[in-house]
Amino acid sequence: MTQISAVIIAYNEEDCIERCIKSLAGVADEVVVVDSYSTDRTSEICQQLGVRFLQHPFEGYREQKNYAMQLATYDHILSLDADEALSEELKQSILNVKENWGADGYYFNRLNNYCGQWIHHTNWYPDKKLRLFDRRKGCWGGINPHDRVAMEKGSKVLHLRGDLLHWVLNSYEAHIDKANKFSTIAANEYFKLGRKSSMPKIILNSSWRFFKAYVLRLGFMDGFNGFVISSFSAYTSFLKYVKLHQLYEKDEALKQDISTDFEKNGALRIGFDAKRAFYNHSGLGNYSRNLINALTKCSPENSYFLFTPRTERRISLENEGSFTIVEPSQQCHKIIPSLWRSKFLLKDVKKLRIDVYHGLSQELPYGSKRISTKTVVTVHDLIFIRFPQFYKTADAFIYRKKLEHACRVADKIVAISQQTRNDLLEFLKVDPEKIVVIYQGCSHIFWKDYSNDYLNQIRNKYNLPPKYLLYVGTIEERKNLLTAIIALHQSGINIPLVVVGRKTDYFYKKVLPYVQENDVKGVIFLQGVINADLPSIYRQAECFIYPSLFEGFGIPLLEALVSGTPVITSKRGCFSEVAGPSSLYVDPTNTKEIAQAINDVCSNPELRQRMIRDGYEYAKRFSEESIAENYNELYKSLVAKT
Repeated sequence: MTQISAVIIAYNEEDCIERCIKSLAGVADEVVVVDSYSTDRTSEICQQLGVRFLQHPFEGYREQKNYAMQLATYDHILSLDADEALSEELKQSILNVKENWGADGYYFNRLNNYCGQWIHHTNWYPDKKLRLFDRRKGCWGGINPHDRVAMEKGSKVLHLRGDLLHWVLNSYEAHIDKANKFSTIAANEYFKLGRKSSMPKIILNSSWRFFKAYVLRLGFMDGFNGFVISSFSAYTSFLKYVKLHQLYEKDEALKQDISTDFEKNGALRIGFDAKRAFYNHSGLGNYSRNLINALTKCSPENSYFLFTPRTERRISLENEGSFTIVEPSQQCHKIIPSLWRSKFLLKDVKKLRIDVYHGLSQELPYGSKRISTKTVVTVHDLIFIRFPQFYKTADAFIYRKKLEHACRVADKIVAISQQTRNDLLEFLKVDPEKIVVIYQGCSHIFWKDYSNDYLNQIRNKYNLPPKYLLYVGTIEERKNLLTAIIALHQSGINIPLVVVGRKTDYFYKKVLPYVQENDVKGVIFLQGVINADLPSIYRQAECFIYPSLFEGFGIPLLEALVSGTPVITSKRGCFSEVAGPSSLYVDPTNTKEIAQAINDVCSNPELRQRMIRDGYEYAKRFSEESIAENYNELYKSLVAKT
């Protein structure tokens, strides 16, 4: 039977939270409530009902729901608002699904209660909501306050019988307040996305909203309240576009001030190429997210602008609300977003008066030298030059051309390790004066303390063995997982190896055939691991094995050190820069050396404890505070030279 985690977000919900939670009885295997520091009896009621109750600052509806979802024990999520409850028919439908889960997500109709009346028409019914889904296939997206679950392309979604009951508003005064609040949120979101307002748009949108709700959706059949709801729908649209117009007027007034924020108070306007921050789950994505999170947290005085070709189905970032998302506004650039990202976003960079534009993934837009904005590019590695056999010829050619261009036009180049700096000097003959080395960091979730109860919970969730070795990283040939598996198998080490990472052709063509043909029992490939659970998986491992042939940095090494997990990695390249003097280094092609290092760590408690202690101390130099400071100093030095 499929196990379901019910997730609820709440703030001052004492009047309805009990009804919501009780409706989940017999359906949900756990109930998680994330509260935004309520000042009423919400906390007391939740604790009396025995649910998992946690508190987290409210950063937006979409952001709060994604945060809450990550805390769930099970991957199948049933998401409710505190003022909602399951009808009996819907409860039965969900119970049937638990017996035979046959889709990636399920939606159902929501029936709204307005001032004591159930509304069966207007835009409020059937009001389809996708609230039951596999979090490995979807997350919360949309535009606040109208958040919605966005599923991966190709996901199978089915409809369930029964209504989700929603007690939306109990007075007309409350509706006025809600219209004002939601229109403000929506206007701010539209402004961040570059949406425009105009007199025709204000008139036409509000008129259409009333006509659609009252006439086309038969709002008149709900009597007086149907008319009120339709009118408020038009009114909210009117307010949204009026407020959006006002935001642009304020923005234009700011632009008339010839003095910059930096001249006034030392604050900067920083732009980032954020495509991979929003859509890449590993390497470049982790680097981008960690840097943006560190800067928005540690240097909040700056204004941050995240340039991305699209915003749908994106990965959520921390501190949302502390940056502005910029996406293509013209239709042709939406159709061909790569064109916008490679060149035409510079118009937006100039319009937004960006002080420094930072290409986070080895490329900068063409034409960067023709604007006054200073540019920085981060170079992660030159593996496609060192090891071209791991890449398609066309891909390696494109990567090189983009990198050569970026290094040529950038005002500063950030190398993420001394190894990468050396490669830039050797292969591309880059001016050494342009290069600065700034190491990467890892997410703050790895620095947190976790209780033994929570660690056991994660162990049970993934059915982890009592004692195990760990590998984390994409399962590709360069990272050399197969050699570690062979070392374990040939040496007879009786400790399972847990593997977490995206599978490539290398897994199916080389790793899996070896495991199957040699009947290797001690390798566990975990599926569907979410980032929030990774620290607990690291913490409970005997040691971390990373026999990669070459890396630009190797964030998993740092994640392991911070988590208190001894590291065994390669003698080559940058690995000693990241893993420090307390880790063990091996020839990544020598299975006997790998096996011996594993035996040394697992059989010598004193060695293991020393590696844990010294490794953690070494990792402190990669804190998000120090990294944010280094980047902030770099940006300021560039602008100060202008």
